Amino acid sequence: MDYRSLTLLMLRLTGVVVMVQAIIATPKTLVILFMKPPGASPDVSAWLLTIASGFPILVGLFLIYFPGTIANRIVSPAEQSVDTLTLQQLAFSVLGLYFVAFALFDAVYWIAKLRLYFVVFNELNYGRPLTLTPEDFAGIASTCAQFTAGALLLFGGRGLANLFYRLRSPPALD
Repeated sequence: MDYRSLTLLMLRLTGVVVMVQAIIATPKTLVILFMKPPGASPDVSAWLLTIASGFPILVGLFLIYFPGTIANRIVSPAEQSVDTLTLQQLAFSVLGLYFVAFALFDAVYWIAKLRLYFVVFNELNYGRPLTLTPEDFAGIASTCAQFTAGALLLFGGRGLANLFYRLRSPPALD
């Protein structure tokens, strides 16, 4: 198996995982469309958040049907054999893409949840603001950490793979 075929396979698998996870999580964002009082005008921000939740599905479809477009940018056509250092660079970058895609989708979920929470709270008019639960705060913090780690892996995959290669290879003798 040459390097380009392996890259295409990994990109397609990533697209399938991203798309399946996005489809599974879509009902979480669609619920805000049904949580409005009867006869109320449609909330534009709710529609925009629901439409934005389709972005990971589009990313997954793009990775499934057009992996060659991405692979041509990553892999030079002259390479025929699989180099472990380059494969490791690609693995870190794909893992970073996975983390970033899910962090973006989770961010859409948290924005929708908090928007719904504060809209419902303002309509009930209890008079005092409620704080976030510890679970909500932890979820938001983990989404931010996941996005940061994904971006570092996505854009720093080459440097990280080179660092691991230097740490694993024996030192050169004089």
